[in-house]
Amino acid sequence: IDVVVNHRKENYVNELKEAAPGGYDLILEMFAHINLAADLGLAARRGRICIIGSRSQEIAVNPRHFMASEVDVRGVFLGKITPEENQEAHAAMRSFLSDGSLKPVVALELKLAEAALAHKEVMEPSAGGASGNIVLVP
Repeated sequence: IDVVVNHRKENYVNELKEAAPGGYDLILEMFAHINLAADLGLAARRGRICIIGSRSQEIAVNPRHFMASEVDVRGVFLGKITPEENQEAHAAMRSFLSDGSLKPVVALELKLAEAALAHKEVMEPSAGGASGNIVLVP
């Protein structure tokens, strides 16, 4: 099951649980410092949580959640991939873009000279929350 919910809604975790009572086989987590504990309750037995984003701060997580559902949690950092993995990832992205299964949402275009503002928008969005990608243009 593929599900997308608005994490800004008060009961979004309940929506996710209702959509997949048995849990999710794969969770791609962009905000692990906030969501990892909830993710552990959403993952299916022997599911995977891939952390692809988090701020650098300590969090409290109950180790029993890992044990009870036998969940695997993996950090993913693109800076560590091999040239071959990089080529494979780019080929897959090009394929997904060309067949329409991946449709990027652009929320904001800024000139390259405004890169500092782009970084600020990533960390503290002026629109109150992320609503798409920020693209730097010449």
